[in-house]
Amino acid sequence: MSALVVRGLSTGYGSVPVVSDVSLEVDRGELVALLGRNGAGKSTTLSAIAGERYGPTSGTVELCGRDVSRAGPAALYLAGLALVPEGHRVFPSLTVAENVRLGGFPWRRKKADAIEQGVERVMELFPVLARYASREAGALSGGQQQMVAIGQALVADPVVLMIDEPSSGLAPAVVGDIYRALTVLRDEGRAVLLVEQSIDRALAAASRAYVLERGSVVLSGPTAELRADDRVAAIVRGAAVVEG
Repeated sequence: MSALVVRGLSTGYGSVPVVSDVSLEVDRGELVALLGRNGAGKSTTLSAIAGERYGPTSGTVELCGRDVSRAGPAALYLAGLALVPEGHRVFPSLTVAENVRLGGFPWRRKKADAIEQGVERVMELFPVLARYASREAGALSGGQQQMVAIGQALVADPVVLMIDEPSSGLAPAVVGDIYRALTVLRDEGRAVLLVEQSIDRALAAASRAYVLERGSVVLSGPTAELRADDRVAAIVRGAAVVEG
């Protein structure tokens, strides 16, 4: 059974359509990439899957076999689906540890021990955060803040982790650390859906990929096949249009 199954997702902002008839799947223990040029609808797709919908939405979303198409962000988070938006968003005046711990806020009264275990797991995954646990998050580098944002999502122990442009604007060494962590999470059995602008990086990390153009999936398949398809780079760079 796939951890995440999306069928015929169409959505947008108000009356403006952005995503049309998108279908995708991610299994447990699999990292899947969602590619496309800027404005193709990648972030909107992730937001809609996570329950953040800003206009008429159709299609279905299943999480571990359960239809969650009408669930909102909070219910989906509690059910095991976490989204890390683009932009390494943190609470700058709170410490690193406080920021990470906030990811367990919905369970603060019932699962205090589990939350602390989750915080410890995040610190193991990103050792630099353990060193700076008592430092205000606003004083960290952009890459370290991205690790904090990922850590917030992981405290909830999600089945499905969706992450939007984790490498945007970051130094290569930090990007390497983040991708190593994503590989660990995949190997632990989580389903990871990744939006990434770097074609090479995404296709190297993922086992499969979907390519969006004008809000629709126009190419999909194993990354070994897509690496050999010149249309992928042309679409992502805006040099070609392929109809789905």
